Amino acid sequence: MQEASKTFEQALDAFRRNDAAEARRLAEEAVKQQPQDAGSRQLAGTAAMISGDVTAAIGFFGEAIRLARSNEQAAYAWTGLGRCHLNMEQFEKARGAFRRALSLMPHLPVAYAGMAFTLLNLGQYEEAEAATRKAQELGGETTETLNTLARALMAQDRLEEANAALEASLRLDPQSSDARITYANLQKVRGQMTDAEQTYRNVLGETVDAPAWLQLAQMKTFRERDEDIETMERLLSTVENSQPSVRGDLLFALAKAYDDLEEPDQAFAYLEEANRLMSPLFGYDPRPDEERMKRIEELFTADFIKRFPEGGQTGIKGIFVVSMPRSGSTLMEQMLSSHPQVRGGGEITHFQRVATELSFKWGAQPDFPNLDPAVAAADLREAGRRYGELTTTLRLVQPWFTDKSLANFQYIGLIRMMLPDARIVHVRRHPLATAFGLFRQRFAQGIAYSYDFDYIARYYKAYGRLMEHWRQACPDEFVEVFYEALIVDPEREMRRVCDFVGLDFDPAILEFYRSDRPVRTASVVQVREPISTSGVERHKRYAKHLAPLAEQLRDEVSSYEMELEQTLATIGRIGDS
Repeated sequence: MQEASKTFEQALDAFRRNDAAEARRLAEEAVKQQPQDAGSRQLAGTAAMISGDVTAAIGFFGEAIRLARSNEQAAYAWTGLGRCHLNMEQFEKARGAFRRALSLMPHLPVAYAGMAFTLLNLGQYEEAEAATRKAQELGGETTETLNTLARALMAQDRLEEANAALEASLRLDPQSSDARITYANLQKVRGQMTDAEQTYRNVLGETVDAPAWLQLAQMKTFRERDEDIETMERLLSTVENSQPSVRGDLLFALAKAYDDLEEPDQAFAYLEEANRLMSPLFGYDPRPDEERMKRIEELFTADFIKRFPEGGQTGIKGIFVVSMPRSGSTLMEQMLSSHPQVRGGGEITHFQRVATELSFKWGAQPDFPNLDPAVAAADLREAGRRYGELTTTLRLVQPWFTDKSLANFQYIGLIRMMLPDARIVHVRRHPLATAFGLFRQRFAQGIAYSYDFDYIARYYKAYGRLMEHWRQACPDEFVEVFYEALIVDPEREMRRVCDFVGLDFDPAILEFYRSDRPVRTASVVQVREPISTSGVERHKRYAKHLAPLAEQLRDEVSSYEMELEQTLATIGRIGDS
């Protein structure tokens, strides 16, 4: 026992010296000497996690939970397990682990900090901010909590507050690459592209940071096989055994570079490896999404949508931009929000939150879905009022605002019932262009189905079936825009959209790239520039690589191309002068 205690203290000392390898060796030795001690396994798990061996760390933390002799020991072990799931980008599992930690030890600041970062990655920005402030209240400001706070504030368009949080973080640690990269991201959101690029390069001049390389590659247009490409390819060999997300970031960056150089074979080789590494982290199962969309279709019939005419909250003029990711929704929102009567809301999750609350409420009623009309109408008005509260700041100056949450295409029927004054714009893009756009993009919050062609195809099919249902159930309740048509004749398409919404057309819409509104999506670089046709048919370069996917989406492609052909026939062809 005395020998084990001595080894444990030596391991702690190695941690204090930042000697992770020695700390891990000694901690694992302590585990062997004291096999029933939770503390030794906690230390070994922390050491394994720091060294990048997340699988081993999960094992140690699991054993620490089993052997814990107090709530405190168990809480710290659950927090360690949550950290492991964060490293693997398994955010739902991380949330569950941090919840267990906080149920055992409600005042544990590191668990709140982990929960805050988890909520941030799940898109729950207000909750992430609250959890961060709780962590600060209990444990003081750290670079971690300040960086998380800054990102949560950025997501809410509170850019000055985010800037203040980053400045505080950099005062604590001027060399924090996380804070500096976040600061560069803030510059990019503000449209300060040159400054952002220089900040990324300053970070890369001092440390090897894969996320910074990815951000830089997404901003830059590669004209030749330059020093940046050579450096990234050299770095690949040094991160062979790193966490999948680290190597994945470099692979996505290199794929972008070779796509710019129009070398599709090399670009796709990097993309294949990147997605093969990333997909297992999410453990995606397509069946829940497919079943949920099927249930929506079965419930929201034309009769159900029209059943409660007195329901809904009037006066809330939201413009819901719905689409699959990588289909042009950011461009549509940027154009709409350039109108003087429209405020851009971005990918807010308010409607999804209100819809979930209403779903729980209705689902708990024994007569569901045969709801009492008076009760259902009152529920709809209350849900609409709640959504109005959540979007108050978006409506302080302009009467209209946009909401382009990626989940909103599932709620078209409910939007019509809850918000009768809202308008819905559906942006469509060629199925293969959409699918390849998903496959080639490293999403900040992770779209779990986007790393595997089979999953993308199944999700796209489910989306397509649901959209066809909405066309039948409420055909006059939304306007549809082909992305390709928007690129060819933006004025014609935006006049159609404005007519549908009830806005006078304003020329500022066509100069959307001059807007200084913050943009946080993956298309941030593109929407800072005038419309270009250069990327519209990018997927055709990869035809041989996309052949299996094209076969899976054969019916969707055929239908889309037929409809698009009819539309483009009236306005010319892509690339025509």
